[in-house]
Parts: sequence; C-alpha cells; structure tokens
Amino acid sequence: MQYRIEMSRRRRGIARLHLPGRRLDIEVVRTRDMAWQVAISDSLRPQAGLVELRAADASDAVWRTARAAIRALAELTGSPLAEELPHLPTGP
Repeated sequence: MQYRIEMSRRRRGIARLHLPGRRLDIEVVRTRDMAWQVAISDSLRPQAGLVELRAADASDAVWRTARAAIRALAELTGSPLAEELPHLPTGP
C-alpha cells in the first residue's frame, strides 16, 4: 500500500494522510497534561471521528495517529505496507 504523510510546517499538530483514492486530515488539540484529542476527517465523508491519546507534544500525537491509521487501513484492506512505517521525523 502506498501512502504519504504530510506534516504541516506552519502549525504543529496538523497533518494530511494521502492514501490510494483517499485523503485523511488529522488535527490535534491538547485536552490536559500529555493528553491530546485527535480529529480525523475523511475527504469522502465530511464528519470527523475523534480519538484521545497521550503523547509528548502535538507533532508526536498527529504522527502516532497517522501511523495507526495507515496500519489499520492496510490490515482492513489486506494491502501489505511497502515499507516499515518510520518514526517521527526530526528537524525543520
């Protein structure tokens, strides 16, 4: 399965996940210490789903959510990942 994770360079905690025939938008909001609420919206279905997780910061929360979404879709569709999912990139 081919995918691309696009992390926003302007705003922390915003990402776009590109999948075959589909795009997911991911946005996180801090709810309390180390806890983040993550909204995932599908370009084909306007309503968003919410999950809550613990992460070091907004970028970590959005990256973990994107990786989990990729794994779940690969498993649900029976499409093996082309390569192992990378860890959170560092740097600008």
